[in-house]
Amino acid sequence: MRKLLCVIVLFLMVPVVRAQQFGGNPPAVRWKQINTDTMRIIYPEKLDTTASRIAAIINDLAAKNYHPLGKRLKKIDIVLQNQPVNSNGYVSLGPFRSEFYLTPPSDNFDQGSLHWPDQLALHEYRHVEQYNNFNRGLSRVMKTLFGQEGYAVAINAAIPNWFFEGDAVYQETSLSAQGRGRMPSFLKAFPSLWSDGKQYRWMKLRNGSLKDYVPNHYDLGYLLVNYGYERYGADFWGKVTSEAAAYKGLLYPLQKAITRNTGLSYKNFTTAAFAFYRDRFGSRTTGAFNDSAAAVFPADHKTLTSYYYPQQVSADSLLYLKTSNKERPGFYLLDKKGEHRLRIRDISSEQQFSYANGRIVYAAVETDPRWSWKTYSVLRVVDLKTGAQKRLTKKTRYFSPDIAADGNRIVANKVDLLGHSSLVELDAASGAVLREFSAAGTDYFANPRIKDADRVVTAIRQKDGTTYVGLVDLNEKTIRPLTPPSFKTVGQVSITGDTVYFVGADDLSDAVFSVELTSGALRKLKTAENNSYFVNAGFGKLNRSRFTADGFQLRQSAAATAVWEPQEPAAFVSGTTGIVSDSLTGGSGPLEQETGLLPSKKYHALTRPINLHSWRPNYDDPEYSFTIYGNNVLNTTQTELYYLYNENDRTHAVGGTLTYAGLFPYIGIGTQYRFNRNQVVQKKLRQWDQWDNYLSLSVPLNWNHGREFRFFNLGTNIGYRQDFSRGVNQAGFPSSGFGYITHSMGLGTQVQRAIQDIYPRWGINLSTQYQYAVNKWSGQQLFARTTAYLPGIFKTHSLVLSAAWQEAFSRSLLFSNRINFARGFNGIDSARIGTVTAAYHLPLWYPDWGFGNILYLQRLRGAAFYDYTAVKGKQTGYYRGLQSAGIEIYADTQWWNQHPLTFGFRTGRLLTRDPVTPGRSWFYEFILPVSIIPR
Repeated sequence: MRKLLCVIVLFLMVPVVRAQQFGGNPPAVRWKQINTDTMRIIYPEKLDTTASRIAAIINDLAAKNYHPLGKRLKKIDIVLQNQPVNSNGYVSLGPFRSEFYLTPPSDNFDQGSLHWPDQLALHEYRHVEQYNNFNRGLSRVMKTLFGQEGYAVAINAAIPNWFFEGDAVYQETSLSAQGRGRMPSFLKAFPSLWSDGKQYRWMKLRNGSLKDYVPNHYDLGYLLVNYGYERYGADFWGKVTSEAAAYKGLLYPLQKAITRNTGLSYKNFTTAAFAFYRDRFGSRTTGAFNDSAAAVFPADHKTLTSYYYPQQVSADSLLYLKTSNKERPGFYLLDKKGEHRLRIRDISSEQQFSYANGRIVYAAVETDPRWSWKTYSVLRVVDLKTGAQKRLTKKTRYFSPDIAADGNRIVANKVDLLGHSSLVELDAASGAVLREFSAAGTDYFANPRIKDADRVVTAIRQKDGTTYVGLVDLNEKTIRPLTPPSFKTVGQVSITGDTVYFVGADDLSDAVFSVELTSGALRKLKTAENNSYFVNAGFGKLNRSRFTADGFQLRQSAAATAVWEPQEPAAFVSGTTGIVSDSLTGGSGPLEQETGLLPSKKYHALTRPINLHSWRPNYDDPEYSFTIYGNNVLNTTQTELYYLYNENDRTHAVGGTLTYAGLFPYIGIGTQYRFNRNQVVQKKLRQWDQWDNYLSLSVPLNWNHGREFRFFNLGTNIGYRQDFSRGVNQAGFPSSGFGYITHSMGLGTQVQRAIQDIYPRWGINLSTQYQYAVNKWSGQQLFARTTAYLPGIFKTHSLVLSAAWQEAFSRSLLFSNRINFARGFNGIDSARIGTVTAAYHLPLWYPDWGFGNILYLQRLRGAAFYDYTAVKGKQTGYYRGLQSAGIEIYADTQWWNQHPLTFGFRTGRLLTRDPVTPGRSWFYEFILPVSIIPR
C-alpha cells in the first residue's frame, strides 16, 4: 500500500514539471527590476521602456480585475527574455514565476497584430489571476501538503487546460481591439471540421490525434469560454472555477460545477456551445459561385498533409513547402513528371520562403551550444537545380526573407534585442548589409517582398495594433500605405507585376485580396472558398492554400478567369472580424494606460538562490524518499534536500544537492549521511555510518546543426566517502575513507521527427563513463554505450541498434553495474560484459479512443527485438553467451485528457540458458508507465 501511494503521487506530479531552460543566460547579461506590490519585472538592461509598459498594463489588470475569477492577489516574478527568436510566454508553478519571450511572431496570422509585449501581458497575466484564485478547498490542501507542484497537480486535475488557455485568449481579445478571438485564422479550426463532415467525439477533441487534424486546447477553450460568458453572464466562469478548484463534488469537479450553474449536463453544455457556433459560421453565404479553382492534389484522408507558400516557377512547375504527419518539412517541385522532393528544410521557426532566379531563400534557427536562451534566425540559400545549400548569415535575427528577381539582393525583417523591427537589404552572395530602414510608429515589417531596386512591399504592424500593406522606398526612406490601417489582419504578401496580392480578414474567414500599385484599386477574390492563405500569382495561374480538415490544401485557378470584386477602402476597414461576446464599455482599457519609465534598480542574478517551492514523496525500488525542491527565479540554481529509507538494508539517510548553472561549467555539490549500515564480514557484524560528499563539474552543449539536433556533454564528479565504525565490533573494523572520481562524456545527433515517427529516422548517440578509486582502494570501471536510429522499411518505422560494454579492473566491487543484459535474463556481476541489441519498431493502430475522460488510447505500436550479451570473467575460459528474442507492445496514452504516458508489455524466449534460473525459457514483463517517446 505504501508503494502504491508513492507511485500514484509520482505518477500525478511528473507531468507538471516544465522543460525550463536551466542556466540558459550567460553571466554577461546585466539584470534590472521594476518592483511593485503586484509584480516584479526582471529584465536585461536597456529594456526599461518595454518593462515599464508591461508593468503598467499588469498594474491596471490587477487593479480593475476586468473578468473576475475572485479577488485574490499574489505577487509574481516575470522574467523578460529577449534573446530567443521564438515567440512564447508561460506562467509556472514550482516556482511561481512567468517568462515572456519578447521576439514577435513573424506571421500576422499567427498571434495577431497587437504590440507583442502588450499581448503577452494581457494573456500571461490572466494565468497569474487563475493561479491566484484557484487556491481553495482541496487544491489549497494539496499546496500545503506538497507545495507549488502539488498545487499545480490539484488545479490541473480539477480544471482542464482548455479553460486555462481559452480564458487567457478571451482576456487578450476582450481587452483589446485585436487579439486572437477576433482573427478568422484562429477561429478556422472547428468550422473546417464541420464543413468537411468531421464529427469527432469529445475525448478526441480533448486529446488530439496522431493521424487526423484536431484543433488544440486553445481553439477549443476560447469557443467554450466565450460561449459561457455570452450565455450565462460575466460571473459564470468565476463561480464554476471556484467550485471546481475547491473540488466541490470531488470527482469531475468542473463538469459538476457547470451542471450546477447551467442546469445542463457537461455533454449538453458543450453540445449547445458547438451548436451556437455552427449557427454563427453557418450563416455565412458564399453562394454557389464557381471560380474554376481546382485542387492540385486530391485530399489524402489517411495522411494529414499541408502545403505552404506555393510559387509558380514556370508555366508547368510549382514550388512549395510540404509537411505531413509522416514526413519532415521539405521543399518540393511539381512539374509534368510529377512531384519531386528537392531538399528537407533545416530547422526553422516559420514556413515562409522565397524563390527567384533558380534559388530559394529562407530563415533557419540556430542555437548557442552553451547558453540555451541565445538563439538566432539565420538565412539559407538553396540552389534549385543541384539542391546544394549555402549558409548566408551567422548569429543574426533575420526573418521572412525575399530574394530579388535577379538573385543578387535579399530583403528580410530584422528584430534586434530591444524588439525594434527594421528592413535590411543584403548582398545575396556575401550576406553583407547594404541598407537598413525603420520608421517611428512601425512595430513590425511582416512578409517583405521586393518590388524593384528600391521598393519593398510589406505587411506593416503599427504599435497601436493596426495593420496595413505598405510600399517602402528604401532610397527615399518613406512608406506609402496601399491599404488603410485597420484592426483586420492583413499579411502574406506577394507581387506579380504591379499587382500586390495578400490575405486579409473578412468577417469570419480570411480571403484573398489584391491592390494595384499604380491606381490603388483594391479588390477581393470572389470565391466559394473560406480561409485561403499563401496567395501567389505567376505564369497565368493563381495559387493559394485552403485550410481544410486535411491540412492546408493547394488550390489553383487560371488568373485570367479570376473574378475580383472592387472594395471601397471604408468598407474594407469597417465592421469587425472574429467572435467575442464581451468588450469594454466606457473608460479606458489596460492598453490605453499612460506609460512612462517606472523606477528600476539592479537585480542580482543570485537573488534567493535557495528558493524552496515544492516537496513530495517518491519510490525508486528499493528506496522511499521525501524531497524538497528549490529553484531561483532566473533558474541558475537548483536545490534538493531529501530523506530516504532503503527497505532492503533498512537504513535511513539525509542529504542535499546544490547545482549552479550560471557559469560555463555547471558546478554541483552534494552530501549524504546514511545511518545504521551493517554487513556480515567473516562471520562478524560490521556496523557503520556512511558519509558521502561530492563536487561535480559539467559542460552540457546542445545546438541545432542544419536539420539535426546535436549535443556534446562532458562531466567530472569527485567524491569522498567516510565510514564511521560503531557497534560491538568497532575495533575490528576501524573507520576509513576513500575518494573516487568519475569522468563522463556523451555526444549525439539526430534529425527532426515527423509527428508519427516513433524514433528519429536517423541519429546516433554515444555515452561513456570511467570511474576509479583514489587514495585507498584500487578499482576502476569503464562503461560505454552507443545507439543508432535508422529508417525502417516504411515511413514512421524505425530500426534501433544498440551496443554497450562494461569492464571492471578491481578485486572488489566498488561501483554499481550499469550495463543492460539481454531482455529476460537476470543480471550478474562480472569483470567484462557486452550487450548488443536490435529492435524494429512500427505503428500498429491509431484508435483515438477513450473512456470516462480518464484514459485515452492514441496509438498502439509494436517492436520485435533480438538481444545478445557476452559475459566474461577474470578466469581464463569463463564465458557466457546470453541470447533472447521477442516482441513488445506499447500503448501511447493520455490520462485525464492532458497527461501523456506510455505502457508496455514484453514477451520473449530465452535462446540460451539463464545462469540464475536455468529452467526458464519464456518470459513475460510489464513495462512500467514511463514516457518512451518524449517530445
